[in-house]
Amino acid sequence: MSPEGLLSRFEAEGHAGNAARGANIACAGVTTLLRTAGRLCAARGILSAGTAGEPGEMSLTVAPGADGDWLRGVTDFLLQGVRDLQREFPKEIALRVETTEV
Repeated sequence: MSPEGLLSRFEAEGHAGNAARGANIACAGVTTLLRTAGRLCAARGILSAGTAGEPGEMSLTVAPGADGDWLRGVTDFLLQGVRDLQREFPKEIALRVETTEV
């Protein structure tokens, strides 16, 4: 996150371990939230980099100077969704939020 608390980058790796690949609701939920955030940023033109090279891996970097009010909504939505899933599936989902330096 940026010092202002806005999404600046995310990385995800691995699969939640309590079901077969492709059949885990926790993994599917996080994947859906991350893909949606990435597609929204791409559609808005503020995605500076994004990859999903291997199954279970995804990263996204937001271009500096993105519309703060709009990005605040995406950030809040993404964090709330992942935190909700983490509460429901604490053994399958780990979330770490870091603030980047300017």
